[in-house]
Amino acid sequence: MFRLVTLLIALMIPSFSSAHAQGFYAQGFFDKLIERARLSAGQPYTKEAPIPDTAKLGYDTYRGIRYRPDSTLWRDGGGDFRIEFFPTGFLYQTPVKTYVITRSGTPEAAGMATALSASPEMFDFGTAKPPAQVGFAGFKVTYPLNGEKLDEIVSFLGASYFRPIGKGQAYGASARGLAIDTAQPRSEEFPEFREFWLVEPAPGDKTLTVYALLESPGASGAYAFTVTPGVRTTVDVDARLFMRHGVSMLGVAPLTSMFLSGKSGPWRDDFRPEVHDSDGLAMVTGEGERIWRPLANPGSLQVSSFVDNNPRGFGLQQRERRFDRYQDSVAKYQTRPSLWVEPKGDWGEGEVRLVEIPTPSEYHDNIVAFWVSRWPIAKGQALEYRYRLSALSDEAALASDARVVAMRQAPIEGNTRARRLVVEFEGVTLPSLAEERLVESNVEVSGGKLLRTEIDQPPGSSNRRLFIDVELEGKRAADVRAYLTVDEKRVSETFASQVRP
Repeated sequence: MFRLVTLLIALMIPSFSSAHAQGFYAQGFFDKLIERARLSAGQPYTKEAPIPDTAKLGYDTYRGIRYRPDSTLWRDGGGDFRIEFFPTGFLYQTPVKTYVITRSGTPEAAGMATALSASPEMFDFGTAKPPAQVGFAGFKVTYPLNGEKLDEIVSFLGASYFRPIGKGQAYGASARGLAIDTAQPRSEEFPEFREFWLVEPAPGDKTLTVYALLESPGASGAYAFTVTPGVRTTVDVDARLFMRHGVSMLGVAPLTSMFLSGKSGPWRDDFRPEVHDSDGLAMVTGEGERIWRPLANPGSLQVSSFVDNNPRGFGLQQRERRFDRYQDSVAKYQTRPSLWVEPKGDWGEGEVRLVEIPTPSEYHDNIVAFWVSRWPIAKGQALEYRYRLSALSDEAALASDARVVAMRQAPIEGNTRARRLVVEFEGVTLPSLAEERLVESNVEVSGGKLLRTEIDQPPGSSNRRLFIDVELEGKRAADVRAYLTVDEKRVSETFASQVRP
């Protein structure tokens, strides 16, 4: 079903023999793509033209479109990876150019880039009238993750969005290639992956390599993705950025999610106790401190910053894994992945920034987290970021100490300016404590007054609950940080949150 056009494009170096193909994919091609991004950043930004006919494909029609199995890329290959494409339409009217880098065949063919051309015949439009012209809006990768059946492991669709999932997980939080001027007075830019190159896997390969060219008014970038499916599906990202102009905020390794309601509120008239794709921001600082910040659906835009130097990791996590806390057998929020970013190399001074946007609906992503360098981003600047992104559901494995599993809050009777936080910790460090060893806390409050703290142990549980009473001062929000100690030694991660008027 594919119409193939073999291109010896300017990006490609001369073909290698099969014996040298592996090194070619890893080094030569990406070097050429980096150079193309550098040259592109020196040119004015131009926006790609959409395919007008596909604008008629509305939400319901677009959701009903099915990719025909006989059009699947590598369906007759020797490897386990398959590619299915999304058509242009609905919100995705701008096509992306897609190529395959061939491993197999004659020595002369190995390493060539083959352009894939879309046609309406590749898709089943159901009862809708197919458009006269269609393009590729993105693609998804399938792999026998949960058995012999092919399951989705990652998809690339819309701007620079991509979503990985691991074994037993369902799509939830998303990653992006880059964020520019998010939650800034200046309008946010949404960089786009304009072109993709898919490296043909060999029989027995357990990883898939994808290259991408990113473009936006502010930057051009070359990306290399190495996807490894598993219980934790990982995506190793190598990003090389070149700035067309200076930006006030460059968000690296951005993650996007949804939080409508949870243990901390807000209360909703709904049969479901909690509705969210992620319930907190987790961090490991350069000094090794583990921090947990519960998410909120605030009444107004809220931006929080966590200053750090050479972070070891950060991500949006879904820690609540019990179905009874969601009661939604369709959305299955308990199966949504936690996305975890592990920088490779030193990222220097900066901050993990969390943006929380008010939302009335679970259909809108309202949570964004990313890394921001301390230093200004100037026109002509070249930047390099490498990191591993993991889609996981074994969050407890990331923490050796007790971790926060719930945060609830309530007003304090008789004091309209005070709130009570109840922070619950669980972890292997707590059940192993002898009864006579006292668990204490270290609590700091800024922008408010700490009234009282108390620790109790729920009946039939080894968990500990830390009660924190805080009184607000004026119209300011109060920042609260707390952790548990035994014999003056820290035994838990740090809980960090805000109490707002």
